[in-house]
Amino acid sequence: MNEASLKELGLWPLWQLKDVAQATPPANPAQPDNRDHLRQGAHDRGYLPHLKAQGGAYFVTFRLADSLPQQILEALRQLPPEAQTARVDEYLDAAHGACSLRDERVAGALRNILSKYDGERYRLHAWAIMPNHVHLVIEPLHDFTLSDVLQGIKSASAHEANRLLDRQGEFWQRESYDHLVRDDDDMARCCRYVQDNPVRAGLSASAEAYRFGSAFEQPSRLLAGGVACATSTRSEEISRMDWQALQRSVAGCVACQLAKTRTQTVFGVGAPGSDWLFVGEAPGAEEDARGEPFVGQAGKLLDNMLSAIGLKRGRNVCIANVVKCRPPGNRNPETEEMEACAPYLARQIELIRPKLIVALGRVAAQRLLASDDTIARLRGGLHDYRGTPLIVTYHPAYLLRNLPDKAKAWQDLCLALKTMQDMQSTETPDHKEP
Repeated sequence: MNEASLKELGLWPLWQLKDVAQATPPANPAQPDNRDHLRQGAHDRGYLPHLKAQGGAYFVTFRLADSLPQQILEALRQLPPEAQTARVDEYLDAAHGACSLRDERVAGALRNILSKYDGERYRLHAWAIMPNHVHLVIEPLHDFTLSDVLQGIKSASAHEANRLLDRQGEFWQRESYDHLVRDDDDMARCCRYVQDNPVRAGLSASAEAYRFGSAFEQPSRLLAGGVACATSTRSEEISRMDWQALQRSVAGCVACQLAKTRTQTVFGVGAPGSDWLFVGEAPGAEEDARGEPFVGQAGKLLDNMLSAIGLKRGRNVCIANVVKCRPPGNRNPETEEMEACAPYLARQIELIRPKLIVALGRVAAQRLLASDDTIARLRGGLHDYRGTPLIVTYHPAYLLRNLPDKAKAWQDLCLALKTMQDMQSTETPDHKEP
């Protein structure tokens, strides 16, 4: 690409090839065994010019197959490249086409796919999922080219979207727009543009409140060029969710690294208004596969424990975990993972409004009570979680390995039952929950 073309794109003199000696596009770029032009230099697919630099970051837009009709594309091709980009953005923000990404199942699936290889194949600096298109500021890592990255994202998301929508056919347009980020100022501008797109399109009052964008999912992360989000925004948004919105948000959450390895999230069982809430630490392998907490041998033991005091899961009983995704190898959840899930658990408890909480195991007890005491010191007494009585006992998985401590767990359950009975006996009809 010559100097005049670069000037037309606004890339001269700021943008430079990183190694001019190696940057010349190959004589025959169609050969499948030569991919240098995808890493460094310029190439053209017949619509937009694409500039690549090894180690570079890119502002990318890809869109649904029905978002820009062919006649519109043909008309746009008569405009200069920068004018094309502005007109395309205006057309996309007007939400033409079926806008399949308005379906929260589809948007959530795409969000999970974007998160899966973040930090491994690429680094996401900013992103926004709009009703009929997606904006990314993305940096391919290692030997992955931008084409590799986008092909993987679009292929996986198209397959999942077609499954969710029970449809067939092309989901994404083949052509994507990409702009090579020139410097730190350009990076900051691109990140701001991506994060603010939902606000400009009238989808949200603020970037931080838009659930399918990086400003919401990564509130504490400093973006390149100094773009930052308020750390409290995500928690505040979750604190206003109803039960159904909370379930949807958990299902699509990518706030920590566990999203990359899970099969599915495990929200919990039970419903708001239940008197009892049992909280464990994290899903295991079977829970991850089935999407329900406490299944398998530990789940059977918990069901037996509930039955022994006249309870049954789902009947005036809720069961949840401190984190909603399985840690690899069933290890204990790490602090940052529990922090990411803390707003979900807090809101879950607020909506359930249990009369009594039973913490199952050390991790749950320490997290709910903000304590570093051992479980031996915490069990056997009555604690308080934000005004709700809380009792600590052993985790069922621990009891399977330490049978003698079942007697201590039985004592804890008896204390829980007596506490509940005492509360119920002192209630007057006017003070009972409906």
